[in-house]
Amino acid sequence: MKRLRTPLYILPILLLSLLAVKPYWPKLKSELLLFHATWQTLRGAPSTSPAAEGTENPENTPIRKRKITPPIPPATLQLAEGGTDPSERVDPFLAEARERARSDPAAAMQWLQEQSSGGERLRGMLEVVALWAAEDAESALLWLESNAQGLARLETINSGVELWARRDPEATAGWIDGMANDGSKIAAARSLATTWVETDSMAAANWVDGLPRGAVRQAALQSLTKAWLQQDPDAASIWAFEQAEVHDDHDLLHETIKAYSQKSPDAAEALVRDMFAAGKDQTALFSHVLGRAERDPKATAEWLANLSPDDPIYSSQFASGLMSVWAESDSIAASEWLSQMPVGAQRDAAVWGFSESIQRFEPEAAAAWANAIGDPKRRAERLQATLREWSTTRPDEAFEWVKNADLEPALREQLAREIPWD
Repeated sequence: MKRLRTPLYILPILLLSLLAVKPYWPKLKSELLLFHATWQTLRGAPSTSPAAEGTENPENTPIRKRKITPPIPPATLQLAEGGTDPSERVDPFLAEARERARSDPAAAMQWLQEQSSGGERLRGMLEVVALWAAEDAESALLWLESNAQGLARLETINSGVELWARRDPEATAGWIDGMANDGSKIAAARSLATTWVETDSMAAANWVDGLPRGAVRQAALQSLTKAWLQQDPDAASIWAFEQAEVHDDHDLLHETIKAYSQKSPDAAEALVRDMFAAGKDQTALFSHVLGRAERDPKATAEWLANLSPDDPIYSSQFASGLMSVWAESDSIAASEWLSQMPVGAQRDAAVWGFSESIQRFEPEAAAAWANAIGDPKRRAERLQATLREWSTTRPDEAFEWVKNADLEPALREQLAREIPWD
């Protein structure tokens, strides 16, 4: 009797359980199908689930798939944390500097100067200068001139002048004229000349030309011509030529022509030919040769070799300048070219320049090349200069070379007297 009661108790419980599970049967069925497909995949057998066979899902329940959550971009995280301006979120220090500058730029600069030194403080000061100069450049520069110190002083004044010069270069020039003659004025003059020449080159040139002679004027000249060369090298070179004619400033002409010749050798050659025809001054020609040589010494050597002696710009001394440059960059290639040159004035000049350039590093080779000069007088002069320098550090070696070299007896005695003995 007890055995009969047990199934009678279990059967109602099973019926109640089925009734309770019935609302969740579609979901359970889907889970069972997914479990079956996964199990078949793991076993390496093809799935025989209805979904795999293309059988329609009667309950229209999508098979669940797990997906990896993609990373959230940093900018999105920052926005979620309350940020609004991406530029301010990048660097909180710069953001605070900008915020302070909007209300009181002078106080912002003072706050920045009290911060630890380094690039962060300088970047902050440049940010404040940009904001301040946009509203009142003169006040910004006056504050910098009176309060900024060290590298920050030069960098911020340079930035402020550049911003002001783009709007009112004449007013900027007037303010610079009233500055004390120190490094800050030099930096300001450089910045104004570089910026002004972009919009009105002749006005910038006239301002620089009117500056009193000295370090400020020289710095402004260099910056002016360097920037001018980028936009109009002919005009910049002609102006430098005029400065040499009027103010005897041949250094400026030399640097300007050399830079132009490195950039555009053919165009520079046409210009220096005109300059030589106008003034018969070989400064521009020699600078042109040096500029070409620094760019491509071998091509320059071929260009000089092809010049006719009747050419107005022909000069054997240019070969000396070429070799002095070439020997500094590649003495082996220079010596190989030199050994193939025909005997004559061009070769003697080239040997002179080559020997002079290498005598500090290779005195024995310098002496040997000096002894290859064809002109007896110039050969003796170059040998004397080489032996004189050589004997200051290694007199024994210098004397040994003189004793064994292929020299005339009189020249040997003359060179031996150049060697000092304690």
